[in-house]
Amino acid sequence: MRLTLLGACREVSGSSFLIETEGKKILLDCGFFQGIEYAEERNYAPFSFNPKSIDFVIIGHAHLDHTGRLPKLVRDGFAGRIYATAPTKELSQLVLEDNFKLMSEEAERDNHVPLYSQDHVEKVMSLFESVEYDKVLEISSGIKLTLKNAGHILGSAITLIDSEDRRLVYTSDLGNEPSILLNTPATVNFADVVICESTYGGRVHEDISKRVQKLSQIISTTINNNSVLMIPSFAIERTQELLHDIDQFCTINGCTRPEFFLDSPLASKATVVFNKYPNFLNKKMQDTARGDFLGLMRIKITASVEESKGINEFPAPKIIIAGAGMMNGGRILHHMMRYLPDSNNTLLVIGYQAKGTLGRRIIDGAKEIRIFGKNVPVCADVVKIGSYSAHADMPQLINWLAQIKELKKAFIVHGETEQSLALAKNIDEKLKIDAVVPQIGESYEL
Repeated sequence: MRLTLLGACREVSGSSFLIETEGKKILLDCGFFQGIEYAEERNYAPFSFNPKSIDFVIIGHAHLDHTGRLPKLVRDGFAGRIYATAPTKELSQLVLEDNFKLMSEEAERDNHVPLYSQDHVEKVMSLFESVEYDKVLEISSGIKLTLKNAGHILGSAITLIDSEDRRLVYTSDLGNEPSILLNTPATVNFADVVICESTYGGRVHEDISKRVQKLSQIISTTINNNSVLMIPSFAIERTQELLHDIDQFCTINGCTRPEFFLDSPLASKATVVFNKYPNFLNKKMQDTARGDFLGLMRIKITASVEESKGINEFPAPKIIIAGAGMMNGGRILHHMMRYLPDSNNTLLVIGYQAKGTLGRRIIDGAKEIRIFGKNVPVCADVVKIGSYSAHADMPQLINWLAQIKELKKAFIVHGETEQSLALAKNIDEKLKIDAVVPQIGESYEL
């Protein structure tokens, strides 16, 4: 068995790992590079392998940094099977179609050809095969695949590959505990090798039990100041958890004010998928998922551009939830242009902000940013709630790895260099397991 690391090495995007075993080639994820220097050039660059030679692709979850280059893979000749859970299949289609729309607009604006077409997205979807959690599937002679709940977003999966008397496990992204909506990540009994994410590999999250209280304080301040609260949010999972917590706040406080807006077509569509697959939620959510368990009746959903622009006509106080989560695109930018210069307003950051993104510059203290070619002063209050993270922190990752028997080696990926190195050091010291922080393009015989 041979492993080649093709992305998300000492960075948090572009997840892609090639497994060669029993004469077959298996690609784990095929994600977009985002936020980093030369990201667009890397997305457009040829694959370092022949896509026609890939037999199978396994997708851990639907986020763009794990799925974004699938249409390019198909464009360049891949015609094998793509394995994922049913929610991941549906959410991937939404993500890829949304990304195609954004790319097409950018390509027209900058006068270049989009990376892929809508036909390529449709071809990708035709290749998907849904796999249930914990079901062992022999995808080829001598190669068995099992997906287990990763607790990261709806349908997210830990991948187990059993072949050549070895077991390789890939976390994709491992969820933060406890989750309001999802079950905790499944444990793995044994493995020879683990490819482990490290987004928060050197950090400890703030207490998740205090986040509703913190959110309530921020909303109350928005009401009392008659101001605007902007929340850049990832469309899948973060938005749904946020809507749940807002509903809880409104249930307690009545919420005759302020006005709440969900200004994200992708998030609105993703929320429909959550309602479609209640069996992928935890038991508490399953018991309530028959009704309006995300409080959508309280929210004004703005689907069209005209409806989005119309938010400006509503008086304060108002709360605007909009994509993109790292503020590197999407409708949130229009609201930031309008409301960031006012010190009475608030920007609430609830998701990870990768290096190179606009969101990262803002939380690092930028006093002025550029949006659509214009300088925008950052006068609004910038607040963070770290416990909305969908990623396990260092203690959670160590605890999860500690439960795996016979583990010989861990490859630490999907984290900025300092986070990956910090996790590797802790694994080595606390678990006495060989932890490698690979460079992109490196190959290992397992």
